[in-house]
Amino acid sequence: MMKLRYLVGIILCGSFLTACGPDRRVVLAEQLMVAKETDSAIAVMQEIKEPVHRLSDRDYALYALLMSEAVHRKQQLNAATDTLLVPAIKYFSKSGDSLYAERALYCKGHMERRLYRYSDAMKSFLKALLFLQDSGNNEQLYRVNTWLGVVCLNQGEYSGKLRYSKEALKAALRLGNNFYKNLALNDISTGYYFEAKFDSALYYAQAAYNASVADTLPGQLRYIYTNLGSIYAKMGEHEKALDYINKSIALRSESDSLVILGLYNNKIDLFGKLGQYDSAYHYFQKAITSPSLGNQADACKFMARCYYQMGRPADAYPLLSKFTELADTIQKQQHTEESIALQELYQHEQLSIENLYWRSQAAERLSNVYLMTTLSLLMLWVASTIYFIYRRNRRRLIAQQEQLATQQEELYIQREVSSESLRRLVELEQKEAKLKETFFRRLSQRVVLEIERGGNIILSDEDWDDIVQNADIIFDGFTCRLQQEYPSLNKDDLRYCCMVKMQLSQSEMSQIMHLEKDSVKKRLKRIRMEKMGADSGVTLEELLRQF
Repeated sequence: MMKLRYLVGIILCGSFLTACGPDRRVVLAEQLMVAKETDSAIAVMQEIKEPVHRLSDRDYALYALLMSEAVHRKQQLNAATDTLLVPAIKYFSKSGDSLYAERALYCKGHMERRLYRYSDAMKSFLKALLFLQDSGNNEQLYRVNTWLGVVCLNQGEYSGKLRYSKEALKAALRLGNNFYKNLALNDISTGYYFEAKFDSALYYAQAAYNASVADTLPGQLRYIYTNLGSIYAKMGEHEKALDYINKSIALRSESDSLVILGLYNNKIDLFGKLGQYDSAYHYFQKAITSPSLGNQADACKFMARCYYQMGRPADAYPLLSKFTELADTIQKQQHTEESIALQELYQHEQLSIENLYWRSQAAERLSNVYLMTTLSLLMLWVASTIYFIYRRNRRRLIAQQEQLATQQEELYIQREVSSESLRRLVELEQKEAKLKETFFRRLSQRVVLEIERGGNIILSDEDWDDIVQNADIIFDGFTCRLQQEYPSLNKDDLRYCCMVKMQLSQSEMSQIMHLEKDSVKKRLKRIRMEKMGADSGVTLEELLRQF
């Protein structure tokens, strides 16, 4: 009889301890995530009803982390994901479990980047980096530093882009991963490109090429060739740039059709600068069919420039108008995406309030369970807890080793798309302004040619009226807006402003106005300081650029 009671007691204790241990579904979901069986892991976790108050604190934190990582893998991160990540980050940060805390912060950084909250994304990635210090986890050190570089590039912090990309390179070298090393070299080259340090950009792009050849990574060459083409184009070596763009296109498959159409825009620009206008037009006809509005806008912009160089402003102007229309559409789409992100943030706040309520209810119930624990089971519970901690740490070590598998191609495609999109947006306004000024100068070609010949220029009132009218057409009522902003400007002042907008030098202005160069210089200074009230450190060209 005594033996039977002892056996029943052992069974009851075992049942109690099993109930207090890790939830088997959470454990299974973690194993499936390690095995890259994301859909299966999601299906297992969806079987857990009301996890916020049915799971222990640790199980719920792990459940929240795994569900967030699954959503991230499927590229479906949104503001609601923050409701899961907050308790995961809070629990694992306090528990001292640096591996899980870093993973949660890494996932949160991607979520905030997805919602255009780049400052918050930077903070999350930096916190993740703190948990990685002295960890020896070079795989994750590479990833976090790489994404910090991406966020810096999105914010225009090019020095930060360089700093974190170089740290990523160090991690790749310690890891012995040639693919990561190649990506990091290209990232460093991109950072120098945006800092306009083209010699350094070329050095690292060439280093990436040499590494690709030495490490037998032919798949990287198409990206490296694109990078080299962009750098040589900025350095004015158009034939070299064209050669590398052609090499990049030749290595791409039909699935890269959108990228190829974008590269055709590079060829339009380069052929235009080389004076090969028939070839430029040939690729314009291809690029304009792209489903990407950005590619269409670039095609119109580059072909319009070719028409200007050919002396055909009448053909250039419709393309310039189309370019402006497409640019406005792209901007509206960006505003729409930001509005959607704001709606997601609102829903996130509502979910956070609901989540807080259920967590408080769960804490209260858990407290009641602890009160019911008997002293006779306490020692057995402690022993069992030690055993389960040992098993948990062992699983964690195995998971840490197996988690090093990477989504390499996806990561690089995202980096390339974000880099190309940012590059296009950064240059958009500057190139549009230069395009309009070039077009205005072309419309006033007779004056420009006469200046270059050194002839005696005498402009009639009708000539000046044409120049003023052209300025108003190209720059949306340039002289009218100027006079409205600065009423003290007279007709002669407006003519000087038009000549500045034409990018004429003071010597050329003196030739047109039949005055000494010093007189022209004084007149421009009087317009800038007395009639426009500008500071001495601002030039008239800078003032008129906004008009």
